[in-house]
Amino acid sequence: MCGFSFNLIRNKKKPTSSAVEQTQAIVVAANDFLNSLNADQRKTVQFEFLRPKVATSTQFNMAAMGRGPGGPPNGRPPMNGDTSHRPPRDGRNQGPGGGNGRPSGGPPASGEQYGKAVWSNFPVSITTRPGIEMGSLNTKQRAAATHLLQLLLSAKGYEKVQQIMGSDQALADAGTDFVAGKDHYLIAVFGTPNNTNPWMVEFGGHHLGLNVVIAGAHGALTPTLTGAQPAVYTSGGKTIRVLAQENDQAFDLLISLNDAERKKAVLNYHVGDLVLGPGHDGQAIVPEGLKASEMTVKQKEMLLSLITEWAGIINNAYQKERLADLRENLNQTYFAWSGPATHAPGRNGTSYYRIQGPKVIIEFAPQATMGDTDNHVHTIYRDPGNEYGSAYTTQ
Repeated sequence: MCGFSFNLIRNKKKPTSSAVEQTQAIVVAANDFLNSLNADQRKTVQFEFLRPKVATSTQFNMAAMGRGPGGPPNGRPPMNGDTSHRPPRDGRNQGPGGGNGRPSGGPPASGEQYGKAVWSNFPVSITTRPGIEMGSLNTKQRAAATHLLQLLLSAKGYEKVQQIMGSDQALADAGTDFVAGKDHYLIAVFGTPNNTNPWMVEFGGHHLGLNVVIAGAHGALTPTLTGAQPAVYTSGGKTIRVLAQENDQAFDLLISLNDAERKKAVLNYHVGDLVLGPGHDGQAIVPEGLKASEMTVKQKEMLLSLITEWAGIINNAYQKERLADLRENLNQTYFAWSGPATHAPGRNGTSYYRIQGPKVIIEFAPQATMGDTDNHVHTIYRDPGNEYGSAYTTQ
């Protein structure tokens, strides 16, 4: 189904046999899922794997916020004071690139489109994604889709995804005017699942965007968006704090810095949102903060462990190559902070931080919701040299 021919680029790191075997298992699972669908369903799930040089932004549609197809039910704007789902104002972040990393006065992005794939931090009723909703699948089809997702991700990554979806279900159960809940996450396949040429699975919904490219024995999971609202909720009698490790490890790293190191790490301006979020593929900002080359050995390991909270979402078989690249470039990676140096026990903090290096861009950005900034967060994970698996292919 792909309109281009591709050749794998030779990689200096030899693929492991486990990666080869994992790709074979994923291909079988992907085809099992596709074959479980009827003809009409398959048309909504499988697309050409178009690979533009740079992804484009999907523009925010004000009409969709209050009325019209794809807008919130009853023609009302989002409840609960959820201003993060309204267009951000210029000047909100006074850092590089202006407010939200875009030129002053430019239209805000509601998502990012790569070929026919679209992902976003907005609810699915505001920013339309391709694919089929999990809630529309029968028991067998949903099991097949879930099995595919489990194989694409590590056990830890799959658990993280389930917690994010559970958070959105808690939001739906509490009542909201936009579409929310586990049934409204979508899955799509781009290209033909196979053991050699690249193809992609996209899975996501509100506060989740996974773009998993499989290219022979290689796997890439960037760009990725993870988030939560509410970040703390109760399910099955248990309290769940979404993205807890991403929060706590970052605070631990900040606390480990001495005064001189912290002075370099803490920015002298406020950052209140993602700078290189959806719609900013191919864009760059000047690195800021404390460079890892100035950190102690222990602090470097803490930084790498923190990065792994995102890099470790993909299946373990594909992580070895990724983590080797991250470690190789760690000394050129920066850690920057904006906000308080402490957080309440059992809660995420209200501070923004950024990790930026030759092979990685991570942002953790709490969002203000009715004055409650520690219960709503957006994060982004990018690889400037391998967005959508571009490093593994030529076209």
